[in-house]
Amino acid sequence: MNEHSPLMVLVAGPYRSGTGDEPAKIAANVRAMNEVALEVFRAGHLPVTGEAMALPLIELAGSRAIGDRVFDEIFHPVGRRLVERCDAVLRIGGASAGADEMVSLARAHGKAVYFKVEELPQAGKSAQPPVRREPGGFRDPLAEPSRNESVRFVDVQVLSSNWYVLRKVTFDYQRSNGTWSRQSREAYDRGNGATLLLHDASRGMVLLTRQFRLPSYVNGNPDGMLIEAPAGLLDGQRPEEAIRREVEEETGVRVGEVKRVFDAFMSPGSVTERLHFFAAPYTRADRVSAGGGLESDGEDIEVLELPLTEALRRVDSGEISDAKTIMLLQWAERHGVMGSPRC
Repeated sequence: MNEHSPLMVLVAGPYRSGTGDEPAKIAANVRAMNEVALEVFRAGHLPVTGEAMALPLIELAGSRAIGDRVFDEIFHPVGRRLVERCDAVLRIGGASAGADEMVSLARAHGKAVYFKVEELPQAGKSAQPPVRREPGGFRDPLAEPSRNESVRFVDVQVLSSNWYVLRKVTFDYQRSNGTWSRQSREAYDRGNGATLLLHDASRGMVLLTRQFRLPSYVNGNPDGMLIEAPAGLLDGQRPEEAIRREVEEETGVRVGEVKRVFDAFMSPGSVTERLHFFAAPYTRADRVSAGGGLESDGEDIEVLELPLTEALRRVDSGEISDAKTIMLLQWAERHGVMGSPRC
């Protein structure tokens, strides 16, 4: 692509998702993609949709129903081949496994990914080189000899990189009886993180946060609100630097030296994240702002100061159910941060 070339843009959005295969709803999804494709054209680029190319072939091949053998033979393979030949993917609309696959494939091929027409470069100007999202919590096991003689890695496949990166890893595993079996596991890389317990021994207080957590809401937490120790991802920083940044953003407290207490894998069955745990003293004079998080990141965080004894009571009652926070509060109790440890 030279400096004056328009982009060939694959517009990817929901086709069947959320329609129950009702023809009118599917037609509305197709129209939504075509409307965006028209905007892309008027912006000076060349839009394509997988549906425009696949559906006539599916009809000609004799498909009798959406999702039948003929449909599946053609529909998604056309999109996959288009990704290889396009300069970019424009992801629109709501949930769609197929559209998310196009995004993942585009990133795997080093193609640009956009989410609004306005993000596309002006026709006649070069697109910014795409940045492959690498949160930092995944070391490619195929890039080095296996560190476990009972594990032989076979393949790594990117399933999604819409926000963080979901990979499928295939490996051969030698069981305790000496036999080998081929297995696959999915690993979600959101990067590594850090968390910290702020404590004021002179008053017996700890400083926590309270915020809405969608995953907890959709899994039975009545209002989705969780009481937590401040925490965040490292984003390329050293853990000590990252947690100071996060603590000040969320609580308004500017901390100095922090004490590293332990590291832990929080959900090793599927998530790669290693969490670094810290503790630090604070006083009222250390509050340099109201905290509350970054509005640009959609954060709206309440700062909550509690006696350690009350925080532990809320752990017992279930009012505090965040794992990292429970671990830090129990660490503080066991190590006598406020004075003598409780027997």
